[in-house]
Amino acid sequence: MFDVVVAHPPSLESSSLDLQSRLSKAQKTVATRLPPAEVRAVVAAAEAAGHSCAEWIREAVLLHLKRPARKKTATPDPTILAELMGLRSIVQNLIAAASDLPQETVQQIAKHADSIKEGKAEEILKRLEHAHPEAK
Repeated sequence: MFDVVVAHPPSLESSSLDLQSRLSKAQKTVATRLPPAEVRAVVAAAEAAGHSCAEWIREAVLLHLKRPARKKTATPDPTILAELMGLRSIVQNLIAAASDLPQETVQQIAKHADSIKEGKAEEILKRLEHAHPEAK
C-alpha cells in the first residue's frame, strides 16, 4: 500500500536556510566500483577536460541521460550483414546447381524466405528477450 503525500509550495516568507535545508536533503550520492583500468581512464579523461573526477562523471551521466532513447530496432552490423548475404548467395547457388529444380522454383524459394525472414527474426528475438530479461 502506498501513502500519498501532497507537497505544498513553500511560502514566499520561508528563509533561505530552510530552502537550503530542503535542497540538501533532496541531493543523493550515487556510487559505483570500477576496476583499476577504468579508474585510470576516468582520471585521464577528467584531467584532459580540466575537471575533477566527480565533475567529469556527473557531466558524463547528464550527457548520457540527455541522449535520445534508443529505438527497439537496431541497425545490423554491416560486416555481419555482408557475411549473411554472402552465405545466402552460396546456399542459393548450391541449391540451384545441385538440384534438378528449375531456376524459377529456386527464385520462388528465395522469395518465400524473404517474405518470412523478418517475422521469424522478430519471433526469435522476442523469445530470447523473454528468456533473458536482464539483458535489456
